[in-house]
Amino acid sequence: MKQLLANRNFMAVWAASFVSGLGDKIAILAFFSLVYNRTGNVASLGLLAAVQVLPGVVLGPFAGVLIDRWSRRGVMVASDLLSVATVCVIPLVDSLALVYVLAAVLAAGRHLSGPARLALIPDLVPNDQLNRGNALFMVSQNVILLVGMAAGGVIVAGLGTAVAFWVDGGTFAASALLLLLPRLQEPAACDGEAAARSRWHDVRHGAVWLWGRPRLRYAVLFLALVTMITAMQPPLVYEFITRLLGRSERELGLIFATAGLGGLLGAGIASVFRSLHHPLRTVGWLVAIDGALLTLFALNRNLAVALLLFALFGAISTGIQVNLATFLQRETPPEKRGRVFGWLSPLLGPVTLLSVLAGPVVAGWAGVVAVLAVAGACEVLLGVAGALSAPRPDRRSEEAMAGNPADGEAGEGEDDLKAMAGRA
Repeated sequence: MKQLLANRNFMAVWAASFVSGLGDKIAILAFFSLVYNRTGNVASLGLLAAVQVLPGVVLGPFAGVLIDRWSRRGVMVASDLLSVATVCVIPLVDSLALVYVLAAVLAAGRHLSGPARLALIPDLVPNDQLNRGNALFMVSQNVILLVGMAAGGVIVAGLGTAVAFWVDGGTFAASALLLLLPRLQEPAACDGEAAARSRWHDVRHGAVWLWGRPRLRYAVLFLALVTMITAMQPPLVYEFITRLLGRSERELGLIFATAGLGGLLGAGIASVFRSLHHPLRTVGWLVAIDGALLTLFALNRNLAVALLLFALFGAISTGIQVNLATFLQRETPPEKRGRVFGWLSPLLGPVTLLSVLAGPVVAGWAGVVAVLAVAGACEVLLGVAGALSAPRPDRRSEEAMAGNPADGEAGEGEDDLKAMAGRA
């Protein structure tokens, strides 16, 4: 861990992610409060989630090519600056339709910066430190969840949504500044004209390459099924806590914040492991446990129990994300990472859209409790099935886990996200 903390380039990316992430969590509650208070129905929150998914479906493959061919830091800085302009305009808009449009623009920035950061980390961290590097990011993400959600609840309840959005804009500006300070060592960018000529070929090649790797194909299909169950949950949880439990936005922020507290525990556990020999199987078991806890959450009416369950959700979510990120990074050649990570949103996006639109509609008919309980049971079944059927890593992948990084396209053994875990 000392090596990571002494790595100035890695720490610059880490600090930028931390600062902008704090604002993101504050903005989540601001968006929920703004839309829900204007409409009064959970379906509007589903639509809000849908418009934030759509940019990833459309931009994902092209964003991946952009990330592989341009400076990954430059992509992240541009995304931050776009986000500054967007969130500062939201409080000035009266039309709910325009709020949805601006939410989509903000999401487009995230769909650029997220894959760029995920692709950049292996360029900054030695292979044998990669799992710990991802775990450190998850530590910060859970501190963000803990502090950002609690602060967001206080700011939205006490100062209003406008202040919350302006605070978010300030964090994006700080993130861009942090990324510009150090001299990051990145792979050389390709010539612009050559990149333009081969852009469509690269987009297509990324999808073909990803789908042609059995373990990576399995991971995407499994993630699609899990996403169908989990993507609908954030708006349902918002309705559950505010309507059924009768809690304020300040208490809602506190409940979401406990997921960050639990996530710190999960990240701490993950950071002690240098390598994960069967990450996909681990993800399956964690999904099953998450589903069992979700069923308990749907049946619970006690605030203290809800806090405990969200802490456990946070720990499990962290474990899922660390395993997935490490799996994808280790099994994807450096020059293909942007395209592989960029394709995750288009492949999972349609499923996410269906989930966030259908889930709240069904909840309006059958009730939030019933939908959450059934979703939990489906997670259990899917997680167990996924854990039992997950393919084992091949010998080359195990050698990479032991500390031998892949060099370009070394052969057919180069097989292959942060996506679906979490409710805040």
